[in-house]
Amino acid sequence: MTFVSRLKGAAIGAFLGTDAVRHTAAELRRKVTGGKRSVDFWFDLADPWSYLAAQAAHRLAAAYPIDLRFHLVSPPAADVDPAPLLRGKHAVRDAIELAQHWNLDFPGKKELEPGSLRKAGQVLIRPRPDGEQLAIALELGNALWTRDDKALVALMGKHGTESSGSLPPYLAGAYATLRNAGHYQGAMFAYGGDWYWGIDRLSYLETRLREDTGTTAPPVLTARPESGRPPEKLTGITTPASLEFWFSFRSPYSYLALGRTGELAAQHGLELRIRPVLPMVARGLTVPRDKRLYIVRDAHREAERLGIPFGNVCDPLGTGVDNALAISKLAIDRGLGLAFLESAARGAWAEAKDLASYVDLRQVVERAGLEWNDARAALADDSWRVWAQDNAADLDGAGLWGVPCWRIGDHVTWGQDRLPMLADRVRRHFAAA
Repeated sequence: MTFVSRLKGAAIGAFLGTDAVRHTAAELRRKVTGGKRSVDFWFDLADPWSYLAAQAAHRLAAAYPIDLRFHLVSPPAADVDPAPLLRGKHAVRDAIELAQHWNLDFPGKKELEPGSLRKAGQVLIRPRPDGEQLAIALELGNALWTRDDKALVALMGKHGTESSGSLPPYLAGAYATLRNAGHYQGAMFAYGGDWYWGIDRLSYLETRLREDTGTTAPPVLTARPESGRPPEKLTGITTPASLEFWFSFRSPYSYLALGRTGELAAQHGLELRIRPVLPMVARGLTVPRDKRLYIVRDAHREAERLGIPFGNVCDPLGTGVDNALAISKLAIDRGLGLAFLESAARGAWAEAKDLASYVDLRQVVERAGLEWNDARAALADDSWRVWAQDNAADLDGAGLWGVPCWRIGDHVTWGQDRLPMLADRVRRHFAAA
């Protein structure tokens, strides 16, 4: 089994090393066809992240010599969006925070009404040039998120509409095109063989556009100065202050967040409460192939940016995850939780260590400072299952479903991309205390 995991890890590593090949192939196709460099932007009217990305898309089209192609799509399908209600509420909260941090606008307070979305969709499915569609999408988005029904009706009259019956088949066809192209949700940019999600991956896209076009434009997004952001005072913080961290051994983003989470807790004297959970698929949530492929590729480029080893992978799903969770409970009780998580996650995501194999498992256990005999005893104790279920229930109670997630006081955030913003919130809170 260990030998097989090595072979699979090497194959995945080779797959992740094909970025340059994809980029070169895409550029050759463009030259052969004589086409202009183009960026495809996939926009979901109901999605707060799409509204933020549309603002960035408008700036990209002005800053770079590209064709920006606009595509209206439906919200993601059930197989890639296992918790749509939680996702919708979280997206609004997250977009508010992002707009406070970046030079973007988001006036929304809660999810949009289906009737208003239908009216706006009737406007956007009318054929128009891409640049005009993007501009109208921004107008409609502002009317929708500000709940300005009069402005929405005025835009319908100004730009014209298609019949409401035309909207469902249009969106279904557009979403099928997106899935066939290799992705599964809105707020996406596609360029030269790669995908870039929302404003979080815009820097990668801009780097490529600068290299390919020779443009020296400054970034289209800039962080607001601290004076331009609302005062930060976290609420609900107890003494001593604690930072809860939900983690999954099958989540590459959880692995990328580990070290920085430990640094954040240590820097501010926070009690780090590690809350491991079973992977989404083990909790009955689906992760289809196109989503898995995007995640591992995206995690790879993020790991390279952060200087974290990644790519020699052995998927721990199944017995490997069970073993790691059982030992995690022991490690946390012994004060070695972070050390074991880092050792085991690095083994799975960077060293192709098979956590289902006692040979590899012993190595990551002892590297974390635990005794192997104690770990063997922990493997025979099923109490970790209830513990992991309780952690997942608390994650659901916090209004989230995926990992990595953090909670400090009443503030909850999700995704390793939000760690810098979380660190900034914590810093400003304690600076003001």
